[in-house]
Amino acid sequence: MAPDLKLLELNPPIESHCQHNSIERFDGKQLSYNDFFWHFMNTNWPVILTDVSNNWECRKNWLQYYQGTSNGNRYTATINFNYLKQRIGNRSVPVANCNREYYNSHAKSEMKFYDFLNYWQQKCEREKVENSNVETNTTDILYLKDWHLKAESPDYDFYEVPKHFASDWLNEYLLSNKTDDYRFVYMGPKDTWTPFHADVFGSFSWSTNIMGCKKWLLLPNGEELKLKDHLNNLPFRIDESLLEKKGVQYFTVLQTENEALFVPSGWYHQVWNQSDTISINHNWFNSCNLERIWHNLAAAMQQVINEIEDCRQMDNFNEHCQTMLRATFGLNYLDFIQLIETITERRLHCCTENGNEDNRSALNSDQCSSSSRLAFFNTHTPNDYHIRHDLHCIQQLMKIMLEDPVIFENRTFLYRQCVRLSELISSTLSLSTLN
Repeated sequence: MAPDLKLLELNPPIESHCQHNSIERFDGKQLSYNDFFWHFMNTNWPVILTDVSNNWECRKNWLQYYQGTSNGNRYTATINFNYLKQRIGNRSVPVANCNREYYNSHAKSEMKFYDFLNYWQQKCEREKVENSNVETNTTDILYLKDWHLKAESPDYDFYEVPKHFASDWLNEYLLSNKTDDYRFVYMGPKDTWTPFHADVFGSFSWSTNIMGCKKWLLLPNGEELKLKDHLNNLPFRIDESLLEKKGVQYFTVLQTENEALFVPSGWYHQVWNQSDTISINHNWFNSCNLERIWHNLAAAMQQVINEIEDCRQMDNFNEHCQTMLRATFGLNYLDFIQLIETITERRLHCCTENGNEDNRSALNSDQCSSSSRLAFFNTHTPNDYHIRHDLHCIQQLMKIMLEDPVIFENRTFLYRQCVRLSELISSTLSLSTLN
């Protein structure tokens, strides 16, 4: 193991009858990766981790600290607008207007970063004036969100992915192919908010507050169904009174600075910034929610098929369905199997670096690194059990995918790839080690 990579130690699960009924807080330094993996990711339950960003560059330099009491702290943090301008520059950034709805979302546009910071700074200064009667030039409430700053500036290490969230197959695949990423910066004045939603693909997400306080309303899987109207639509926004009226189970979380919230797969939520807030967010999935992602994808595919069923006799019907699936869901079956193939081969390479030459030759050479260690975000590496567990979960998924009517009945490339990956894993691993 390279000396600068930290080991992610995963051990076989110990039978536990732990029942979650609340969202707990744990010191991020004290909660082990193994406990987080089995007790929260694997059970799909939220948790708050504290003291996760103490050493991040953005926490040290994007803020200015003054003596004074704030939320029990002995200092007050404000935004270092000058540093942000100097370090990041005047690039275009994505901005949502929280006062304007557009097709069940907030109206979105691009603006220059300096213009956004100037708007934010002026808003802060107006709010400092006690009983201010100063008229504003706009009723817009602007929220810089879904900003791919890390992708735009890969050499700027303004944060480090916490160990608990390092096993991230979605970004592992996308970054290895240099295509896209699901790593975001959010910056918003007080009263900015995000509408009611579940995260892309039904993925996990994590959100770390660099500054400020967020209020979350979180609904366990399935509770959102109680909110659907007669047209089967979910509301754009929610509040506690609506949830109480509909008999919805929910949790309220106040997330403060230097805390990370783990949001499980499929948990619908709405978020308000209670104060000026900056956060780092990722969407991701791994072996813990892999089957959930597949079931969401398969359900979306079936919905596409149902919508154009009367066109089934057309040429290349399945290909048209896959095109529509990618447009509506964000990826299709081919995208998904290519992702799983990359994740599998990177792990098989670790197992075959000094092993079976026949298996090694079956791998794509461009997926193999010069080192036998697998690195996540250049900071963490999984132990051997972790790699074997990942592969075992992929093999189980291949069995499920081979039963999918679209894959089974057509016996095309997708079917052959599922069989190939399953056979490669079987010939490489002794799965008895997982028992």
